[in-house]
Amino acid sequence: MDISAHDKTALELFKIIITKGPLTLYSANARSNIPIGTIHRHFKEMIETEKIMVYEMSQAGRRKISYGPTLYGFIYFYRLDDEIKKNLDSYFGTWIKKEKFLEDLKKAGFDEKKIIADGKTSKKIFSKFVYFYAGVEDQLEYLVKNLKDVSRDIRWFIGGFLLVRKREYMKTYDELVTTMPGLRKDISNFLESMIESYGRLKKMNK
Repeated sequence: MDISAHDKTALELFKIIITKGPLTLYSANARSNIPIGTIHRHFKEMIETEKIMVYEMSQAGRRKISYGPTLYGFIYFYRLDDEIKKNLDSYFGTWIKKEKFLEDLKKAGFDEKKIIADGKTSKKIFSKFVYFYAGVEDQLEYLVKNLKDVSRDIRWFIGGFLLVRKREYMKTYDELVTTMPGLRKDISNFLESMIESYGRLKKMNK
């Protein structure tokens, strides 16, 4: 995968964070050759895009803010770097000890009771989760860059899914479903497949 200069710098900083962190802006600067202003811009952007987050904030004396990775940060940069792929288990073992990272995993749906109690299984699930959603990110990036090559039905499905959550389009959508039997059939087929998947999920939870 071709990596932009911007992503190369972000990747370098992210790798410093996951190997040496949690880190402040200045400690990241001390561990790299990247100018402090560039680090500040990248940290700000990575916080806004949820790739890193605040782990610690010291109010004593000069305020110090330490940053660490998010689950999404691992997913995003996993796609760009073989070293992260190779050492993912090790990174998990390090960051699972941090309460902030643990909370991030819980929000993503990881089993709260088993994350710590069954570390071996959690590590495998984490690796599979990162692998799968890195693939999702690749597909989204492909859609953005190659929309003209994506079939009409897929574009309409994704766009429609996003659009019907907007109140001003709900009535129009309901009218279309009511008056178009073909559209109703497509939606019905989709919902049936979702129900089947839900049924399998319920069996797993028993």
